[in-house]
Amino acid sequence: MRMMSPAPPSPPLPLRRGASGFPSPADDYLDAPLDLHRHLVPRPASTFFMLVEGNTQASAGFQHGDLLVVDRSLTPRPGHWVIAVIEGELCLQRLEGTHQRLWLRPTEPDADRLPLDDECRLWGVVSHVIHDLQHPLREP
Repeated sequence: MRMMSPAPPSPPLPLRRGASGFPSPADDYLDAPLDLHRHLVPRPASTFFMLVEGNTQASAGFQHGDLLVVDRSLTPRPGHWVIAVIEGELCLQRLEGTHQRLWLRPTEPDADRLPLDDECRLWGVVSHVIHDLQHPLREP
């Protein structure tokens, strides 16, 4: 995975509301300008962007080239997608367990879960994923 720092906020974009069914041509649905930085990066000092490399998490919906928003200030909880440091590499993993005992669950069904310890520690919580719908099956 490649880590990237957030860029300074860019000019706000127009925001429209729309139904998931039939569209309305009315401009009554135009809201205030949308500042993506405000919505995706509420805590800039603890937030980083990361690019997914490889397709090992494709069965979970993460594909090569997806952009992750990672917030290091969030408290990791079971069910969260997290960035973990495993053997010196940053890896996207699913956190499981209870509040007393946590581990990482690999996507391979036969693989053993990884306990959190000095060799496998959490680095941040994935708060958002930006997925390119125009190129859904990119190869690494």
